[in-house]
Amino acid sequence: MRKVGGVLLAVAMVLPLGLIASPAGAAGGTTCATASGKATFTPPLPPLTSSATVLGTFTAVGTLGKCVGGGVTSAHSTLTSVKGKTGSNCKTIATPAKAGTHTATGTGKITWNTGATSTLTWVLDPIKGKSAVNQKLTAKVTVGLFKGLTQTISTVYAIPAGACGSKPLSFVTYKQTSPAVTK
Repeated sequence: MRKVGGVLLAVAMVLPLGLIASPAGAAGGTTCATASGKATFTPPLPPLTSSATVLGTFTAVGTLGKCVGGGVTSAHSTLTSVKGKTGSNCKTIATPAKAGTHTATGTGKITWNTGATSTLTWVLDPIKGKSAVNQKLTAKVTVGLFKGLTQTISTVYAIPAGACGSKPLSFVTYKQTSPAVTK
């Protein structure tokens, strides 16, 4: 019995501590210095001159780059919003909302440069004290690489020239205003 206990103790001592201390798939997290992409509205949002609203979704497709930590360096992401409970138009996205009001929620997937993936649930909130185009995304990794960790990123979006004025808004582009941090 003593011999078996000694062998088990020896095996336990040579196991990497990271395997014992980290949740499966977490890999310690990562910080990505760059992020950008495009969000497409389905259906397009009515212009400022219209009082009509639409119940729709948006899909944001983007990239993360200059990542440090977790064994990754870049990624492609796709986020899809849940259909809203209230209608939207150009006025609703141009008006600053109260922080914590969750302007959108949804699910997403990140495919890392290594081929590993992360599945997410996320919320998008206005940033207090900033204009309506400034948003903070908070995502919980539910499956895959970094499972159990939370990713946060602040972004600013740009409305294309001519959109919202006299024609509907079908998409915006976005870029980060703070690094994407997964921890």
